[in-house]
Amino acid sequence: MNAAAYEALSEAAEVHYVGPVNPPKNHLEWLASKVKRSAGIPGEFFAFSDKQLGRIALEVDRQRRSDADFDFFHGFTPWSRCEKQRPYLAWSDCCFRDYVDIYHAPGAFQESDLSRICSAETAWMQGAEGILLSSEWARRRTQSYYGLVDRSLHNVSIFGAVEIPRTDEYLGGHDFLFISTDYRLKNGPICRTAMNEVWQKYPNARLKIIGAPPRAEDLSDQRVSYCGYLNKSDPKQFAAFCDHLSKAFALLHPTGADTTAMVVIEAAFYGCPSITVDDFALPEVTDNGAYACLLRRPVSANSLALVMIDLLDDVVRYRRMRTKARQVTIERFSRRAFKKRLQSAVLTSLRMQRCR
Repeated sequence: MNAAAYEALSEAAEVHYVGPVNPPKNHLEWLASKVKRSAGIPGEFFAFSDKQLGRIALEVDRQRRSDADFDFFHGFTPWSRCEKQRPYLAWSDCCFRDYVDIYHAPGAFQESDLSRICSAETAWMQGAEGILLSSEWARRRTQSYYGLVDRSLHNVSIFGAVEIPRTDEYLGGHDFLFISTDYRLKNGPICRTAMNEVWQKYPNARLKIIGAPPRAEDLSDQRVSYCGYLNKSDPKQFAAFCDHLSKAFALLHPTGADTTAMVVIEAAFYGCPSITVDDFALPEVTDNGAYACLLRRPVSANSLALVMIDLLDDVVRYRRMRTKARQVTIERFSRRAFKKRLQSAVLTSLRMQRCR
Protein backbone atom coordinates (compact mmCIF):
# COMPACT_ATOMS: atom_id res chain seq x y z
CA MET A 1 0.00 0.00 0.00
CA ASN A 2 2.79 2.40 0.89
CA ALA A 3 4.58 1.73 -2.41
CA ALA A 4 1.41 2.35 -4.42
CA ALA A 5 0.83 5.67 -2.64
CA TYR A 6 4.44 6.68 -3.31
CA GLU A 7 4.00 5.82 -7.00
CA ALA A 8 0.76 7.80 -7.19
CA LEU A 9 2.28 10.90 -5.61
CA SER A 10 5.46 10.63 -7.69
CA GLU A 11 3.36 10.77 -10.86
CA ALA A 12 1.89 14.11 -9.73
CA ALA A 13 4.80 15.77 -7.89
CA GLU A 14 8.43 15.52 -6.87
CA VAL A 15 8.47 13.35 -3.74
CA HIS A 16 10.99 13.26 -0.90
CA TYR A 17 10.60 10.16 1.29
CA VAL A 18 10.97 10.66 5.03
CA GLY A 19 11.74 7.37 6.68
CA PRO A 20 11.98 4.92 8.08
CA VAL A 21 10.82 6.72 11.22
CA ASN A 22 11.61 4.37 14.09
CA PRO A 23 13.15 6.17 17.07
CA PRO A 24 14.49 4.15 20.01
CA LYS A 25 11.84 2.94 22.46
CA ASN A 26 11.96 3.08 26.24
CA HIS A 27 11.82 -0.61 27.11
CA LEU A 28 10.99 0.06 30.76
CA GLU A 29 7.81 1.89 29.69
CA TRP A 30 6.94 -1.00 27.37
CA LEU A 31 7.59 -3.62 30.05
CA ALA A 32 5.51 -1.79 32.66
CA SER A 33 2.51 -1.68 30.30
CA LYS A 34 2.90 -5.34 29.34
CA VAL A 35 3.14 -6.51 32.96
CA LYS A 36 -0.04 -4.65 33.86
CA ARG A 37 -1.98 -6.13 30.94
CA SER A 38 -0.65 -9.63 31.68
CA ALA A 39 -1.99 -9.25 35.21
CA GLY A 40 -5.40 -8.15 33.92
CA ILE A 41 -4.78 -4.49 34.77
CA PRO A 42 -5.34 -1.92 32.02
CA GLY A 43 -2.01 -0.58 30.81
CA GLU A 44 -0.88 2.49 28.94
CA PHE A 45 -0.68 2.34 25.15
CA PHE A 46 3.10 2.47 25.12
CA ALA A 47 3.61 2.86 21.35
CA PHE A 48 1.87 6.25 21.50
CA SER A 49 2.98 7.56 24.87
CA ASP A 50 3.65 11.31 25.02
CA LYS A 51 7.38 10.64 25.09
CA GLN A 52 7.31 8.26 22.14
CA LEU A 53 5.15 10.60 20.06
CA GLY A 54 7.63 13.37 20.86
CA ARG A 55 10.53 11.20 19.68
CA ILE A 56 8.68 10.45 16.43
CA ALA A 57 8.00 14.17 15.84
CA LEU A 58 11.68 15.00 16.35
CA GLU A 59 12.73 12.31 13.87
CA VAL A 60 10.26 13.59 11.27
CA ASP A 61 11.50 17.18 11.73
CA ARG A 62 15.08 15.99 11.31
CA GLN A 63 14.34 14.34 7.95
CA ARG A 64 11.66 16.41 6.22
CA ARG A 65 12.54 19.15 3.77
CA SER A 66 11.73 22.78 4.48
CA ASP A 67 11.09 23.60 0.82
CA ALA A 68 8.25 21.09 0.35
CA ASP A 69 4.84 22.36 -0.77
CA PHE A 70 2.93 19.86 1.38
CA ASP A 71 3.45 16.83 3.62
CA PHE A 72 1.74 13.48 3.08
CA PHE A 73 1.59 11.09 6.05
CA HIS A 74 0.87 7.36 5.87
CA GLY A 75 -1.10 6.74 9.04
CA PHE A 76 -2.58 9.12 11.57
CA THR A 77 -1.73 8.47 15.20
CA PRO A 78 2.09 8.27 15.08
CA TRP A 79 2.31 11.77 13.65
CA SER A 80 -0.08 13.53 16.05
CA ARG A 81 2.75 15.47 17.73
CA CYS A 82 4.22 16.68 14.42
CA GLU A 83 3.78 20.45 14.16
CA LYS A 84 2.29 21.96 11.05
CA GLN A 85 4.95 23.58 8.90
CA ARG A 86 2.95 23.54 5.66
CA PRO A 87 -0.33 22.02 4.39
CA TYR A 88 -0.52 18.30 5.09
CA LEU A 89 -2.67 15.29 4.27
CA ALA A 90 -2.81 11.82 5.77
CA TRP A 91 -4.08 8.42 4.71
CA SER A 92 -4.86 5.23 6.63
CA ASP A 93 -7.30 2.32 6.96
CA CYS A 94 -8.98 3.61 10.10
CA CYS A 95 -8.64 5.97 13.06
CA PHE A 96 -7.03 5.03 16.36
CA ARG A 97 -10.37 4.55 18.15
CA ASP A 98 -11.42 1.95 15.60
CA TYR A 99 -8.02 0.27 15.67
CA VAL A 100 -8.19 -0.24 19.44
CA ASP A 101 -11.81 -1.36 19.47
CA ILE A 102 -11.33 -3.82 16.60
CA TYR A 103 -7.97 -5.40 17.40
CA HIS A 104 -7.74 -5.25 21.20
CA ALA A 105 -9.87 -6.69 23.99
CA PRO A 106 -12.09 -4.24 25.93
CA GLY A 107 -10.32 -2.98 29.05
CA ALA A 108 -6.82 -3.88 27.84
CA PHE A 109 -5.72 -0.25 28.10
CA GLN A 110 -6.51 2.64 30.42
CA GLU A 111 -9.45 4.57 29.03
CA SER A 112 -7.85 7.84 30.13
CA ASP A 113 -4.77 6.99 28.06
CA LEU A 114 -6.87 6.09 25.03
CA SER A 115 -8.78 9.37 25.40
CA ARG A 116 -5.48 11.26 25.47
CA ILE A 117 -4.38 9.63 22.22
CA CYS A 118 -7.75 10.13 20.52
CA SER A 119 -7.81 13.80 21.54
CA ALA A 120 -4.34 14.36 20.11
CA GLU A 121 -5.28 12.55 16.92
CA THR A 122 -8.48 14.59 16.57
CA ALA A 123 -6.62 17.90 16.94
CA TRP A 124 -3.99 16.80 14.43
CA MET A 125 -6.64 15.66 11.93
CA GLN A 126 -8.46 18.97 12.27
CA GLY A 127 -5.32 20.75 11.07
CA ALA A 128 -5.02 18.61 7.93
CA GLU A 129 -6.13 19.69 4.47
CA GLY A 130 -7.38 16.19 3.82
CA ILE A 131 -7.89 12.94 5.73
CA LEU A 132 -8.02 9.95 3.38
CA LEU A 133 -9.55 6.62 4.40
CA SER A 134 -9.56 3.26 2.62
CA SER A 135 -13.34 2.77 2.86
CA GLU A 136 -16.58 4.67 3.22
CA TRP A 137 -17.21 2.58 6.34
CA ALA A 138 -14.03 3.96 7.97
CA ARG A 139 -14.69 7.48 6.70
CA ARG A 140 -18.11 7.65 8.32
CA ARG A 141 -16.88 6.17 11.60
CA THR A 142 -13.93 8.56 11.80
CA GLN A 143 -16.22 11.51 11.24
CA SER A 144 -18.63 10.22 13.90
CA TYR A 145 -15.89 9.65 16.49
CA TYR A 146 -13.96 12.86 15.95
CA GLY A 147 -16.53 15.31 14.60
CA LEU A 148 -14.40 16.30 11.62
CA VAL A 149 -15.61 18.54 8.80
CA ASP A 150 -17.07 16.38 6.05
CA ARG A 151 -15.24 18.13 3.22
CA SER A 152 -11.86 17.21 4.71
CA LEU A 153 -12.61 13.47 4.68
CA HIS A 154 -12.16 11.36 1.54
CA ASN A 155 -12.66 7.70 0.71
CA VAL A 156 -9.88 6.55 -1.65
CA SER A 157 -10.75 2.88 -1.15
CA ILE A 158 -8.17 0.10 -1.60
CA PHE A 159 -6.62 -2.18 -4.22
CA GLY A 160 -5.45 -5.75 -4.61
CA ALA A 161 -1.67 -6.11 -4.44
CA VAL A 162 -1.40 -8.91 -7.00
CA GLU A 163 -1.25 -8.93 -10.79
CA ILE A 164 -4.69 -9.36 -12.36
CA PRO A 165 -4.84 -12.54 -14.47
CA ARG A 166 -6.29 -12.25 -17.96
CA THR A 167 -8.84 -14.97 -17.35
CA ASP A 168 -10.35 -17.05 -14.59
CA GLU A 169 -7.97 -20.03 -14.44
CA TYR A 170 -10.05 -22.19 -12.07
CA LEU A 171 -10.32 -25.77 -13.35
CA GLY A 172 -12.55 -27.24 -10.68
CA GLY A 173 -12.01 -28.81 -7.28
CA HIS A 174 -13.22 -28.11 -3.78
CA ASP A 175 -10.22 -26.44 -2.17
CA PHE A 176 -11.08 -23.84 0.47
CA LEU A 177 -8.44 -21.26 1.39
CA PHE A 178 -7.90 -19.58 4.75
CA ILE A 179 -5.33 -16.76 4.75
CA SER A 180 -4.43 -14.71 7.82
CA THR A 181 -1.69 -13.20 9.94
CA ASP A 182 -3.60 -14.10 13.11
CA TYR A 183 -5.16 -17.56 13.08
CA ARG A 184 -7.32 -17.07 16.18
CA LEU A 185 -8.48 -13.49 15.58
CA LYS A 186 -9.53 -14.29 12.00
CA ASN A 187 -11.45 -17.37 13.26
CA GLY A 188 -9.27 -20.07 11.78
CA PRO A 189 -10.42 -22.66 14.36
CA ILE A 190 -14.03 -22.12 13.25
CA CYS A 191 -13.06 -22.82 9.63
CA ARG A 192 -11.35 -26.05 10.64
CA THR A 193 -14.37 -27.21 12.67
CA ALA A 194 -16.73 -26.34 9.81
CA MET A 195 -14.82 -28.73 7.56
CA ASN A 196 -16.05 -31.65 9.69
CA GLU A 197 -19.63 -30.88 8.59
CA VAL A 198 -18.64 -30.22 4.99
CA TRP A 199 -16.88 -33.59 4.77
CA GLN A 200 -20.08 -35.42 5.61
CA LYS A 201 -21.43 -34.43 2.17
CA TYR A 202 -18.23 -33.53 0.31
CA PRO A 203 -15.49 -35.84 1.61
CA ASN A 204 -13.01 -34.71 -1.05
CA ALA A 205 -13.11 -31.04 0.03
CA ARG A 206 -9.83 -29.68 1.34
CA LEU A 207 -8.72 -26.75 3.50
CA LYS A 208 -5.45 -24.96 2.79
CA ILE A 209 -4.10 -22.56 5.43
CA ILE A 210 -1.68 -19.77 4.52
CA GLY A 211 -0.03 -17.34 6.94
CA ALA A 212 -0.18 -17.68 10.71
CA PRO A 213 0.25 -21.31 11.81
CA PRO A 214 -2.84 -23.23 12.95
CA ARG A 215 -3.16 -25.25 16.12
CA ALA A 216 -1.52 -28.67 15.93
CA GLU A 217 -4.86 -30.44 16.36
CA ASP A 218 -6.25 -28.59 13.34
CA LEU A 219 -3.80 -30.47 11.12
CA SER A 220 -4.83 -33.94 12.29
CA ASP A 221 -6.69 -34.68 9.03
CA GLN A 222 -4.64 -35.05 5.84
CA ARG A 223 -7.26 -33.02 3.95
CA VAL A 224 -6.04 -29.95 5.87
CA SER A 225 -2.64 -28.57 4.86
CA TYR A 226 -0.54 -25.69 6.15
CA CYS A 227 1.33 -23.86 3.38
CA GLY A 228 3.26 -21.51 5.68
CA TYR A 229 3.81 -17.78 5.27
CA LEU A 230 4.14 -16.75 1.64
CA ASN A 231 6.15 -13.57 1.20
CA LYS A 232 4.86 -11.50 -1.72
CA SER A 233 8.26 -9.84 -2.13
CA ASP A 234 9.82 -13.23 -2.93
CA PRO A 235 9.02 -14.12 -6.59
CA LYS A 236 8.68 -17.87 -5.95
CA GLN A 237 6.52 -17.46 -2.86
CA PHE A 238 4.42 -14.82 -4.59
CA ALA A 239 3.86 -17.16 -7.53
CA ALA A 240 2.81 -19.91 -5.11
CA PHE A 241 0.38 -17.51 -3.40
CA CYS A 242 -1.24 -16.59 -6.73
CA ASP A 243 -1.39 -20.25 -7.73
CA HIS A 244 -3.38 -21.04 -4.58
CA LEU A 245 -5.82 -18.23 -5.39
CA SER A 246 -6.28 -19.47 -8.96
CA LYS A 247 -7.12 -23.02 -7.84
CA ALA A 248 -9.33 -22.22 -4.83
CA PHE A 249 -13.05 -22.92 -4.77
CA ALA A 250 -13.61 -20.18 -2.17
CA LEU A 251 -11.78 -18.05 0.36
CA LEU A 252 -12.91 -18.50 3.97
CA HIS A 253 -12.69 -15.17 5.80
CA PRO A 254 -15.10 -15.25 8.78
CA THR A 255 -12.98 -12.60 10.47
CA GLY A 256 -13.51 -11.25 13.95
CA ALA A 257 -11.31 -8.19 13.40
CA ASP A 258 -10.77 -6.34 10.15
CA THR A 259 -11.07 -3.15 8.12
CA THR A 260 -11.05 -3.59 4.33
CA ALA A 261 -9.56 -7.11 3.88
CA MET A 262 -7.33 -6.79 0.84
CA VAL A 263 -7.13 -10.58 0.52
CA VAL A 264 -10.81 -10.77 -0.42
CA ILE A 265 -10.12 -8.48 -3.39
CA GLU A 266 -6.99 -10.40 -4.39
CA ALA A 267 -8.90 -13.67 -4.39
CA ALA A 268 -11.67 -12.08 -6.47
CA PHE A 269 -9.17 -11.04 -9.17
CA TYR A 270 -8.81 -14.78 -9.79
CA GLY A 271 -12.58 -15.30 -9.78
CA CYS A 272 -12.48 -16.80 -6.29
CA PRO A 273 -15.54 -15.81 -4.20
CA SER A 274 -15.36 -15.36 -0.43
CA ILE A 275 -17.37 -16.48 2.54
CA THR A 276 -16.92 -13.65 4.98
CA VAL A 277 -18.83 -11.37 7.38
CA ASP A 278 -21.45 -8.67 7.01
CA ASP A 279 -19.30 -6.21 8.96
CA PHE A 280 -16.38 -3.80 8.73
CA ALA A 281 -15.86 -2.64 5.12
CA LEU A 282 -16.52 -6.11 3.70
CA PRO A 283 -20.02 -5.37 2.34
CA GLU A 284 -18.49 -2.34 0.63
CA VAL A 285 -15.58 -4.15 -1.06
CA THR A 286 -17.80 -7.09 -2.10
CA ASP A 287 -20.50 -4.83 -3.60
CA ASN A 288 -22.91 -5.90 -0.84
CA GLY A 289 -22.19 -9.57 -1.39
CA ALA A 290 -22.21 -9.63 -5.19
CA TYR A 291 -19.32 -12.09 -5.14
CA ALA A 292 -19.32 -13.13 -1.49
CA CYS A 293 -21.52 -14.83 1.07
CA LEU A 294 -21.86 -12.42 4.00
CA LEU A 295 -22.47 -13.93 7.43
CA ARG A 296 -23.73 -12.11 10.48
CA ARG A 297 -21.29 -12.00 13.38
CA PRO A 298 -20.51 -13.83 15.55
CA VAL A 299 -19.94 -16.66 13.09
CA SER A 300 -20.30 -20.25 14.29
CA ALA A 301 -18.77 -23.34 12.70
CA ASN A 302 -22.27 -24.58 11.88
CA SER A 303 -23.41 -21.37 10.17
CA LEU A 304 -20.18 -21.29 8.17
CA ALA A 305 -20.47 -24.94 7.15
CA LEU A 306 -24.05 -24.48 5.96
CA VAL A 307 -23.01 -21.67 3.61
CA MET A 308 -20.01 -23.66 2.36
CA ILE A 309 -22.27 -26.61 1.55
CA ASP A 310 -24.87 -24.37 -0.11
CA LEU A 311 -22.19 -22.93 -2.37
CA LEU A 312 -20.92 -26.40 -3.25
CA ASP A 313 -24.49 -27.50 -4.02
CA ASP A 314 -25.50 -24.58 -6.23
CA VAL A 315 -23.25 -24.76 -9.28
CA VAL A 316 -25.13 -22.10 -11.26
CA ARG A 317 -24.95 -19.56 -8.43
CA TYR A 318 -21.30 -20.37 -7.87
CA ARG A 319 -20.34 -19.77 -11.50
CA ARG A 320 -22.25 -16.48 -11.46
CA MET A 321 -20.30 -15.38 -8.36
CA ARG A 322 -16.98 -16.17 -10.01
CA THR A 323 -17.89 -14.00 -12.99
CA LYS A 324 -19.10 -11.19 -10.74
CA ALA A 325 -15.94 -11.34 -8.62
CA ARG A 326 -13.78 -10.30 -11.55
CA GLN A 327 -16.29 -7.82 -12.95
CA VAL A 328 -16.53 -5.90 -9.67
CA THR A 329 -12.93 -5.93 -8.53
CA ILE A 330 -10.90 -5.48 -11.71
CA GLU A 331 -12.66 -2.22 -12.50
CA ARG A 332 -12.72 -0.77 -8.99
CA PHE A 333 -9.76 -2.21 -7.14
CA SER A 334 -6.85 -2.35 -9.55
CA ARG A 335 -3.64 -0.60 -8.55
CA ARG A 336 -4.18 1.88 -11.37
CA ALA A 337 -7.71 2.79 -10.19
CA PHE A 338 -6.47 3.26 -6.63
CA LYS A 339 -3.67 5.59 -7.72
CA LYS A 340 -6.13 7.74 -9.66
CA ARG A 341 -8.43 8.04 -6.64
CA LEU A 342 -5.53 8.97 -4.37
CA GLN A 343 -4.19 11.57 -6.80
CA SER A 344 -7.65 13.10 -7.21
CA ALA A 345 -8.21 13.35 -3.44
CA VAL A 346 -4.81 14.96 -2.84
CA LEU A 347 -5.14 17.49 -5.65
CA THR A 348 -8.74 18.34 -4.67
CA SER A 349 -7.72 18.95 -1.05
CA LEU A 350 -4.84 21.19 -2.05
CA ARG A 351 -6.99 23.19 -4.51
CA MET A 352 -9.57 23.76 -1.76
CA GLN A 353 -6.82 24.94 0.59
CA ARG A 354 -5.55 27.48 -1.95
CA CYS A 355 -9.08 28.82 -2.50
CA ARG A 356 -9.65 29.53 1.18
